[in-house]
Amino acid sequence: MQRLRRFLRTPKGTLLAIFLGLFVFGATAVGWSLAVPHMLAAVAAAVLTELIICRFSRGPLAWPSSAILSGMIVGFVLDPATPHAITVAVGILATLSKYLFASERWHVFNPAALALLVSIPLFGTGQSWWGALPDLGWPFVIVLVAAGAFIVDRINKFPLVLSFLGALFALSAALASIDAATAAEMFRTPFIQAALFLALFMVTDPPTAPARYGEQVAIGALVGAGSVAAQALGSGQAYLLVGVLAGNIAYALRRWSSLRKRAPSVRGAAV
Repeated sequence: MQRLRRFLRTPKGTLLAIFLGLFVFGATAVGWSLAVPHMLAAVAAAVLTELIICRFSRGPLAWPSSAILSGMIVGFVLDPATPHAITVAVGILATLSKYLFASERWHVFNPAALALLVSIPLFGTGQSWWGALPDLGWPFVIVLVAAGAFIVDRINKFPLVLSFLGALFALSAALASIDAATAAEMFRTPFIQAALFLALFMVTDPPTAPARYGEQVAIGALVGAGSVAAQALGSGQAYLLVGVLAGNIAYALRRWSSLRKRAPSVRGAAV
């Protein structure tokens, strides 16, 4: 119990508690008989893959909190009517991506976002973003924002969230002069809720999100612009996922550039 209380005080523990609350609300809307096995399939696949990788890499076994959270995001975004075998496959991809696309210090992509994007051409999946509570009406937007703001404040990522949302909605409004129908969709349910969920729980993923305020503003604006560009170019449901992965790539390049600049000075100091 003491370990559990300590875990719940961490950002990951807080996020897990928030996700459990969102699951209860979302499952009530879409149906428990659909939501429970769907979520269990996603989480179990992500967690078991993590444990197997740790076992064969001879790394230390630890509580797979990251895999649980990635699995829940996969479950929340995928349509709950997705065949369980496909849900399992996407959960496995989420964990694998963390190891396949990684440097010695960090992984490049948000695991759930990459798996969800790859699953569209690979399995023909649909994204309903039911974990963002779009089926419960506008009052539950307040619940989503309040819960998300709590964790965003804990991990100090408000500049990232605000710059993303500002760029997304400002450029969506500007898009109306070119494609009014597409622009209008982005201000309706479930697209508003999906954008908020992405902003609060995916763009802010600490391993793939910047800490410095200036970098947060730049990356957030890039994710917003990339999402609108992807939508305008006809990416369909994938536009938000394309945006967040574009931000991941930009931040990874920024990290590698910083390491290369520091490397000569470190070698010089050693000499």
